[in-house]
Amino acid sequence: MVSPRALPVAAAAAVAALIVAVADPANALVRSTNVFASNRLRSAVPDPAFVFTPGAPANLRQLPFGSLSLGAVDQHPALGGADVQMAYTVASIHPGATLPAHLHPRATELDYIVRGTIQTVIVEENGSGRSTITVKASAGQLSVIPEGLIHSQTCVSAEPCRFVATLNSADPGTLLVGSSVCALPDFQAAAALGNGFSPATARAFCAGGVL
Repeated sequence: MVSPRALPVAAAAAVAALIVAVADPANALVRSTNVFASNRLRSAVPDPAFVFTPGAPANLRQLPFGSLSLGAVDQHPALGGADVQMAYTVASIHPGATLPAHLHPRATELDYIVRGTIQTVIVEENGSGRSTITVKASAGQLSVIPEGLIHSQTCVSAEPCRFVATLNSADPGTLLVGSSVCALPDFQAAAALGNGFSPATARAFCAGGVL
């Protein structure tokens, strides 16, 4: 039973909500429509689709440093809901191996270390008070990588490393630094590499293959 004292409070809240809706009907409509749309979209996804098992052949990539199991909206529709918008990667890295430098233009990354010790180096943007952020995280710890910053992870333990990266976008995007530079014309790649690289040297460097 609702307390009589609570009735005026509830009534006042209802009146306030009505005033907001009348004063700003467009905003009230957008909020109502968004909630309705999210519910409808979410209800179309079956219950089992809210649980993910990494490592399926369709989204597993075997690479020189180890493997990546990618999870995004194309594999898991539940991740693309208007009220979810996330992606994940499960990375397995050999001892001493390095996940090449890359960035995610549309997402912050949160890494949970499952096994081993990961050293992450994050390159700060130009004009920062420091050039890099360097952290080590071991099993049971997390590290965070700001959106849009170049970073690279190395397994510095004697045992293999494994971590789960969650990204706060259903479409985080990935740009690999090496292959991005090598996608430029030779003279521009040489300018990006610096240190006296000539276009011919840059061409030879890129011809060696970059990830």
